[in-house]
Amino acid sequence: MTKLMKKALILAAALMVLLGTLSAVQAEGNLLDKIKAAGKIVVATSPDYAPYEFLDLQGNPVGSDISLIYYTAQQLGVEVQLEPLDFDACLAAVAMGKVDLTVSGMVPKPERAESMDFSDVYYNDGNQVIVILKEKADALKTLADFSGKLVAAQNGTLQQDLVSQQLPDAKMEPIAKIPDAIMMLKTGKVDGVALASVVADNYVATHDDLVICETPFEYNSLGVVMAAPKNSPELIEALNLIIKDVQDQGLYLKWMEEAIELSNAMNK
Repeated sequence: MTKLMKKALILAAALMVLLGTLSAVQAEGNLLDKIKAAGKIVVATSPDYAPYEFLDLQGNPVGSDISLIYYTAQQLGVEVQLEPLDFDACLAAVAMGKVDLTVSGMVPKPERAESMDFSDVYYNDGNQVIVILKEKADALKTLADFSGKLVAAQNGTLQQDLVSQQLPDAKMEPIAKIPDAIMMLKTGKVDGVALASVVADNYVATHDDLVICETPFEYNSLGVVMAAPKNSPELIEALNLIIKDVQDQGLYLKWMEEAIELSNAMNK
């Protein structure tokens, strides 16, 4: 065997080792494969945002997003491990790869895309509004009427951005959980609570002393999505196929209707 042939064989062997190593690294970095190998998907959610996600009378997470989570896991052939967190902690958990997925009524804000991957839109969240006391409806008709007022918004949410941008003369009260904000409103500690319309409708339907301000925020809906850690293309592709199936069957609207009915019954 010549020296040239020996070198060629050594190079070929080295390339095989390198390709094998790269394949192992790729497999190790494939989140979808890791989820299937573990037999479970770890999902962060903030169960204080009915009808998307909330706790039933037994303290179990329920809602349209929870139904979506379990349906997704079923389609992937794995179990669900829910991680109930405050909303801003849900964002941090998925950005740092502490969970496989965050499903929590999340809007795909551009700045979030820097640290996480988004699925396709699975629900259109409609208007963004302010819930107020019915007795103050005449005094709080426009966004300008909130000048000098205290408006609550959940930490890390789209609503927090809208309050900052469109109510510059109002004072914002950051809160961790929506039910706390509603209680603050009912006890006069804040003048309004910024919410997505479907969430606001849910509270107004079950609290006779609350109404929605007749002027909504200016907002073009970005829809609601699931979020995975950055660079998870295989998982996102699988999620998008599941979302298409959900939409084709009209499942999410069905889950939303069921969640609204349950939430309303709980709050009567």
